[in-house]
Amino acid sequence: MKKRNITIIVVLLIITAIIAAIYLLGRNYVPKGKVSIVFNEKSVSVDPFKAASVNVNGTTVNGKGKEKEISTTGVTLLSVIQMAGVSDSDFSKALVVSSDEYSAELTSAEILDPDIAFLIKSANDDDTESIKLSVFGDSDSKRQVKNVERIELK
Repeated sequence: MKKRNITIIVVLLIITAIIAAIYLLGRNYVPKGKVSIVFNEKSVSVDPFKAASVNVNGTTVNGKGKEKEISTTGVTLLSVIQMAGVSDSDFSKALVVSSDEYSAELTSAEILDPDIAFLIKSANDDDTESIKLSVFGDSDSKRQVKNVERIELK
């Protein structure tokens, strides 16, 4: 009985290792400080903060109703998308994805509005900087994405 249990555990560990390897090898590597724009099966890596800087001012609301004021500089999500050579009419939705695969979907109308969707620099706990999506006008801040790595356009 013990040999059978050990064999099952070893087989499960091997299967887990194979699945993890396939997943990790299939991921696109995005250099630190860059964002990958995915459109029509093509991926373009851009430095979002080379786009024109704008003032980002607004209020976000978390799930408990607590408001947080944001006043900083950043770039519009639209300007970052345009850096990849994508025009305003080429997409209807965008999925903004973080390094841990957390994502938020935005419509093209929200992206085209100059007061709704921004990418800003965010300080991490380890004193490094990452890219954060801030979406204003939501009643819940579930679309605030930290450590943004890619934007998938549909």
